[in-house]
Amino acid sequence: MATRGGKRLLNRQDWTRAALDSLAEGGVAGVAIDRLAKQLGASRGSFYWHFRDRRELIDAALEQWEREDTTELIPDAEAISDPVERLRYVFREVYERPADEIEIALAAAADDPLVASAFARVTHARLQFLRRIFVELGLEDHEADDRAWLAYAFYIGHHHLGRNEEIRSTQPTRLDTLVELMTSPAAAARPASVPARSPSHRPKPRRARS
Repeated sequence: MATRGGKRLLNRQDWTRAALDSLAEGGVAGVAIDRLAKQLGASRGSFYWHFRDRRELIDAALEQWEREDTTELIPDAEAISDPVERLRYVFREVYERPADEIEIALAAAADDPLVASAFARVTHARLQFLRRIFVELGLEDHEADDRAWLAYAFYIGHHHLGRNEEIRSTQPTRLDTLVELMTSPAAAARPASVPARSPSHRPKPRRARS
């Protein structure tokens, strides 16, 4: 461990990890150079030794989040040959983790120019991974897309609802039931009873009560 004057010298990874922690606690606005320097017991000079500016730090933090939570995880899951067991593995990973504050913060800032590109890239990779599972199960492309969205919505909802202890206690306890619901062919075979509305259709606003 590198030290100077008895103090540990910070490296790029130290700043990146601190930025991720700040993202989880305060969103994108929480990633402030002076605040991070104070938390790390460092100077602004230490920051500028590793990064040109705040944007580069946030980019590095998002790259690490993408790598640790998506890029390195998908190959592990895809090593499971059975698609149902692969989905079960993914759901189990979700259930065993507490609510992820980084995921929640980034979802809330999905339209922020500093976050949008990385968030969209990660979301696309995860949806494509889920879609491949349902295609392997024999679903048509459009149905595989729908199931992938449904499964990912479950993932996002788990993190948001999991922040509340009382609500978290009501979550389904049988993982097998969730997997069965997601992979059941019944919904795919059942015709839609209500046609989708065209984008031009808008419901009439309700008249305010007097």
